[in-house]
Amino acid sequence: MANKTLEQILNVSAATGPFGKGDAVLEQTLRDFIQLQSTTIAVGTQIVGVRTVSWLSFTWYTGAEGSFTYPLDDNAVVDPTKIGTKNYSVKLEKGQGRCVFLDSTLLRGETWENMNRQQMAIIQGRADLIDNHILSKLIGGAGQTLAATAVWGAGSADEEKDILDGMDLIFANARVTGNEPLALVLPASARSQMMNTRLYTNILQSLQERLNTMISLEVFYTRDYDTGKALGKDALLLIKGAQTAEFFSYNGDGFQETELTRIEGVGFSWLLTSYMGSVIHELDDGAAAGKNNRIVKLTGVIA
Repeated sequence: MANKTLEQILNVSAATGPFGKGDAVLEQTLRDFIQLQSTTIAVGTQIVGVRTVSWLSFTWYTGAEGSFTYPLDDNAVVDPTKIGTKNYSVKLEKGQGRCVFLDSTLLRGETWENMNRQQMAIIQGRADLIDNHILSKLIGGAGQTLAATAVWGAGSADEEKDILDGMDLIFANARVTGNEPLALVLPASARSQMMNTRLYTNILQSLQERLNTMISLEVFYTRDYDTGKALGKDALLLIKGAQTAEFFSYNGDGFQETELTRIEGVGFSWLLTSYMGSVIHELDDGAAAGKNNRIVKLTGVIA
């Protein structure tokens, strides 16, 4: 298979099923493509750490408190750092995507187009689910909350002040050095407020450009907002990376990740199973259990 193109590898055939010969290899290729691509296009996976793991549950002991004493007498020995028992855990849970490759599609010669569209539908569906999962966890894990001056775009709103005040909360209270870059996750409807150009010290810039140069701020937009959605009417300001939060997917042994089943008179059912989960890291920074002061929730950003 080393000299075959991706289309040749994934090309379907009516010989022994929609995948043709070598079903196991092709199913695995499709599985890997869907899982990799859906993780890549998700917004949440760009702001937290992402790892594949071989366990379904794991417990961390916080241990964020440490000490280093200087200067010491040549013959002195420091006391050990206190070993605490505070801990928090994550559990990976099961998710599935499923599609049917119809016999009628095979007969019309539309096999590749049909397969491509259905796999893209699963990719987008998995990416949307991952985003909702991660963003919901981040909202729930925000150790600090700041109300916006007003709904962004309103005459009395000061979007720049809201972001800078949120930044001050992070660097004042979180366990950080004070030099970390920041990430801002906004409802997509607030995009115009960040892109609208204004005159700053005789330079025409958008607010997003200005803040990126001032405080190294990276802005992400999501459609998972409003009532009942992950962000609600709020926004997230955080220090991105694995120290703040992580998203895990299982890649060990023990279950069948892809299954191809014949549905009599209809076609072939293809099923993808994966286990996923996220954790908000607890850093003994004064935040409540399950929360992290490296995350600020900006409330009331949209109406």
